[in-house]
Amino acid sequence: MRRFRLPTVLLLATAVPAAADAQDSPYPTYEEYAEAAERAGSAPLFATQEPLRLTLRTDIDWLRDERSDSTEVEGAVLFHGEGGEVLERFVNTRARGNFRRDSRNCNFPPLRLNFRTSEMEGTVFEGQDKLKLVTPCNDGRDDYQRYIFNEYLAYRVLNTVTDASFRVRLVEITYEDVTGEYDTRTKIGFLIEDEDELAARLMGTLEDVAQFHPLRADGTYSVTVAMFNYLIANTDWSPVYFHNVRLVRTEDARYLTIPYDFDQSGIVNARYAKVDPSLHDRIRRVRQRLFRGFCREELEHAPAVAPFAARRDEIEALFTDFAGLGYEQFGHDEAEDMIDFLEDFWRVVDDEGRFRSQITRHCRPVQGD
Repeated sequence: MRRFRLPTVLLLATAVPAAADAQDSPYPTYEEYAEAAERAGSAPLFATQEPLRLTLRTDIDWLRDERSDSTEVEGAVLFHGEGGEVLERFVNTRARGNFRRDSRNCNFPPLRLNFRTSEMEGTVFEGQDKLKLVTPCNDGRDDYQRYIFNEYLAYRVLNTVTDASFRVRLVEITYEDVTGEYDTRTKIGFLIEDEDELAARLMGTLEDVAQFHPLRADGTYSVTVAMFNYLIANTDWSPVYFHNVRLVRTEDARYLTIPYDFDQSGIVNARYAKVDPSLHDRIRRVRQRLFRGFCREELEHAPAVAPFAARRDEIEALFTDFAGLGYEQFGHDEAEDMIDFLEDFWRVVDDEGRFRSQITRHCRPVQGD
């Protein structure tokens, strides 16, 4: 089983923000943006929410033990083609992430699958290159499998509210270790849309900067993101220092701060999730909500709650419909628990007085504002 250390220049490109101002580089033409958006938007991987079944055949034991995010291991991914035939394609795999890659926190790391794009034409992975695979943090406990379902549904909630969000696809993945050191097992995870494909779909480009003044970001979108994070009780994000956030500049020069990675949120309620100590004077448990958006003129009750109020039934249906898929770790009781957790959010949405006391009263002042 061959392993490849990723080139240093690639590691630096993904780990270190670009020093040059993004405005120094020319952007694509409108026609190029539109062409890229059409291609990314029609990706077959995200054309349906039907769970995808995969087999990953590689050195699982090495990935699980070494957890290197700089070395890829060769392997194969097996999946069904349109005619029902089993297709086998080459894939490189490596561990990724920070918190969940640490063996003190999780016994199984999240992975990144690196496909040969040219080999994926005509398959569900057509157009895909590198994809994040979110896996159960502990491969031997049912509650960790439920966390995956909860986080997947958090992404789906944001998808319901705005297209400017990472698309996800549930996957039933069987791990086959070529060394025989890791027992074959099937777990449920989900694939996350590649960030470059997300930017292309939104007719934009990724911006790689160290930090960003919040008032430069699109106001309406920023309020929606802050309200979403309040909905799921997530304080583990920063649109200034890009913690669990990616910055996209759209063709019409709007800046979107797009969130991801919600496993520390209250809606997931993972046993390892903790509130940052800097917030302990206001909240102590991840199930408690605290609005962490910035104070800005777009933060008004009616426009801020409109994207959510209009889709309440659709959002709640995500949980009840998912319970109908028959997964042992997420049934109708779990769906009801999730819907109950949202009740306090809907009370804020429905009452302008509560909105002022829970949202505008807690918005973060902008330095020098």
